[in-house]
Amino acid sequence: MPFRLKRTVRLAAINAGVLAIGLLAAELIFGGWIGENRGTLVIPRDFSRRFDVSGLYRRDQPLIEFHRDKYGLRGDYRDPSRIGILTVGGSTTNEIFISEGETWSDRLAAEFTAAGTPISVVNAGVDGQSTVGIQKNFELWFPTVLAMHADYVLAYVGINEHAVMESGYLNKQDHLLAQRRVFKQYLMNNSALYTLYRNIRGMIAARRAKLIHVQRSYDGTQWIAADPQPDVAAYEAANADKLARYGETVTRLARAIRDFGAEPIFVTQHRGSYRRVDGKVYVGPGPDGRVDLSHFIGIAAVNETTMKVCRQVKAICIDLAAKINFVDGDHYDGLHTTPVGSAKIAKRLFNELQGVLIFHSVGKPPR
Repeated sequence: MPFRLKRTVRLAAINAGVLAIGLLAAELIFGGWIGENRGTLVIPRDFSRRFDVSGLYRRDQPLIEFHRDKYGLRGDYRDPSRIGILTVGGSTTNEIFISEGETWSDRLAAEFTAAGTPISVVNAGVDGQSTVGIQKNFELWFPTVLAMHADYVLAYVGINEHAVMESGYLNKQDHLLAQRRVFKQYLMNNSALYTLYRNIRGMIAARRAKLIHVQRSYDGTQWIAADPQPDVAAYEAANADKLARYGETVTRLARAIRDFGAEPIFVTQHRGSYRRVDGKVYVGPGPDGRVDLSHFIGIAAVNETTMKVCRQVKAICIDLAAKINFVDGDHYDGLHTTPVGSAKIAKRLFNELQGVLIFHSVGKPPR
């Protein structure tokens, strides 16, 4: 081999070695391989993204900011060991397409602050997660956050519970760990280089941000009173075993929350695919002209079980589904609220919780 070519190859090898050592050092220093290893958890951390929601509910300021911190949490708080209320649930809690400061968790914190009783409200919602996955949070996720503690854990549940009960399917968010492509998930969670790549990709995507999914909005629906009205009792009788198993899950979740050192709060929820007016359920006709009551009936039965078990375990129980009525503009699809709907949820929760939390928190400083 000619001398000049040898020198070029040797120089390239040295540069490649130096680069490899530098990359390895960066991974060891900035990655999660040493110390706070994130394993194969499917909870994104240090994650920021912009989404264009102009096709959902906002046209004047279409880009919204979504952010999860280094612990995988959303919200404004000083210390994970001094959380006032930790909110858990599925996508209706996570609110991925609602900007920072506008989620119902953020709005709830703002309500307490405006009332002169500030309390930190931290969002640990995970898309697709049911009470099964929420319970696993206390086993696999929250223990990875150093000295994490909350005075209260508010579980906003119902929609995903009904889906799991009907299908029996638990997605990866409920398992909380990658079941497939484990090595890839491990790299994604711990690699500093992948995090850098993801952030650059996010910045590029933000420039051409487009919503990755659009579901049906029910605004403008010609609602008609269901005739006959839904028979929730018949559904409960036909699904007694499933509802009983769900009730056992709620009991275990309440125990997990208390073992965490917090007081459980269970809150029921509704979908945006029907309306309730003066005690009657109104629905929109389907393509064939018939009405579908299954959404209302199933969630109503789940909500009744939630409240029944909540009272049995002596938790704080808020039947929000019975105390709030949604209207056009409150949802951007059948499940998820707009900022207007989220603010309505926060206001109602604040009204329900203000006196209760003061009673339970006697002697505790604001968090």
